Amino acid sequence: MRKYLLPVYAVAFFTFLLAPVLALTIGSLTEANYVSFPPEGLSLRWYMKIFAEQESMYALIMSLGVATAAATVATAMALPTALALHRYRTPLNKVVYLLVMTPAMLPAVFLGLAFLLFYSALGFGGTPLSLVAGHIMIATPFAVSMNMVGLASNDGALERAARSLGASPIMAFRKITVPSISWSLFAGWGFAFMISFGSLEVSLFLSTSTMVTLPVQIYTGLEWSPLDPSLTAVSSGLVIVTLTVLILTARFVKIDRFLQR
Repeated sequence: MRKYLLPVYAVAFFTFLLAPVLALTIGSLTEANYVSFPPEGLSLRWYMKIFAEQESMYALIMSLGVATAAATVATAMALPTALALHRYRTPLNKVVYLLVMTPAMLPAVFLGLAFLLFYSALGFGGTPLSLVAGHIMIATPFAVSMNMVGLASNDGALERAARSLGASPIMAFRKITVPSISWSLFAGWGFAFMISFGSLEVSLFLSTSTMVTLPVQIYTGLEWSPLDPSLTAVSSGLVIVTLTVLILTARFVKIDRFLQR
């Protein structure tokens, strides 16, 4: 029974997870002027409409730019943070780690409102800087977690050997530690990018009429025309970009090492 039930359970589980995504993608191929599933004919007209719309392309470029900047800064901040938490064990380590992970545990709506009020008080609310800063905050915990995994799997004896042979602490870290944990750096960047790229709540509070990300455009479009097939095409594009980053991350950094730990 176990031999047959396990494959059935796996198929049912992945069907439950992927069915909405497949329905959305297939529904975006309809020829009709409204959302339908199964689609009434197959056509790429709604994807062509997206590329012809300046607002959609602007939102895509805005999301890609914000996610790239947020993931890069989050990764740069995560490495020294993870290194300090891993190497310098103090009674405050758990408190510091919980503080770092707080943005991942709090409701996104609460964070969006908090960012809006705080950045407005500082005088740069409603600017690209505030949008990127908010995304950095929600992306950093995931980059820190991946870097912690990489450091935990790293053999510190190699760096100590390099130090004993005359290498400076910075040189030993740059030549030995960084290459050995590079997979976790790339994985952290990939996860931070996906979190930022798909963020709606934080972007909704920090966006303006001239600064709209792709998730915000989808949300506002649903308010005015919930049956517009172009929205399903935009949503499919959001899923495609996220899955592409996930697949590349898993392929090039061998994310299975993380899953085995």
